[in-house]
Amino acid sequence: MPHRSVPLEGSHLTLSAASAPPPAPRSPATGRLLVHVPCNHCGHDTTVGVRNVSRLVRCASCGLIYVNPRPSAEDLARQYDRGYFHCTEPTFGGYEDYEGDRAEIARTFARRWKQLAPWVSATPPHLLDVGCATGIFLEVARAAGVSGEGLDLSEYALALTREKGFAARRGTLEEAAFPAESFDVVSMWDLIEHVTDPAALLAECRRVLRPGGLLAISTPDAGSLLARVLGSRWLGFRSIDEHLYFFSRRTLGQMLKRAGFEVRAVHAVGKYLTLPRLIERLRFYTRIGALLLRTVDRAVPGQAFYVNSFDTMVVLATRTRS
Repeated sequence: MPHRSVPLEGSHLTLSAASAPPPAPRSPATGRLLVHVPCNHCGHDTTVGVRNVSRLVRCASCGLIYVNPRPSAEDLARQYDRGYFHCTEPTFGGYEDYEGDRAEIARTFARRWKQLAPWVSATPPHLLDVGCATGIFLEVARAAGVSGEGLDLSEYALALTREKGFAARRGTLEEAAFPAESFDVVSMWDLIEHVTDPAALLAECRRVLRPGGLLAISTPDAGSLLARVLGSRWLGFRSIDEHLYFFSRRTLGQMLKRAGFEVRAVHAVGKYLTLPRLIERLRFYTRIGALLLRTVDRAVPGQAFYVNSFDTMVVLATRTRS
């Protein structure tokens, strides 16, 4: 007998249905067909609603938070065009001006490289940056003496990466089909929350890493204090259909262990932001604070600061040898 999930007073409970399933729902914003998916970690199909955010659910078995139902993989991939990197409303997905902010992004990546470098044993290491965007992290790694290549869905971003002299392929890691044990380091900065099958991605990361190789992941921390206090007002929950999964340290750690990794370190991390970029984010929480910072920006324009709200995590994990 087929099963389907139907909403009941804000929750999603798995009920038997003797009749044919109803037509697939459509996104009210775009009219795109939405696809129902079970939990990517444990496979269970019983969920509860999360923070009154439409289509955001928590697995009743393992606690993984994810978007359900969601657009198809083909519809999701179409959003990563040039407009994604030059976005007027980046708090709902995308970036204001990715290459325009390259100085601050490079400073952020240089800080992250220092965090992961002590865990890299190979000399010199070979790096794969999954979701490389325009190749800024690859530039930082190259300056540190590391050879690297990139992978991304955006042909616009890949063209810029190749102009910088890096090998870069279009597609997913599974589609790239790299030979086994090709890399010493795989980095995925703000990437795993975007993919349709994180468990398969982690398994493929293990396959392409050499034994003892390092996997570095950054992603919003749905278990952080800020996320728990702000609930539906947390910026992490504003990017539905860009971000499909929302991990805590516990759920991501469990998925990494299941995929054959040992978690070595977890850090709460921030990023360097110019005052205009900081103001853009702050106005969703406090307009008074945003107005005060706008005054400061007029007085001393062009300043950038390292901002850590402790709601983004970097997880460093090594591939187990067995």
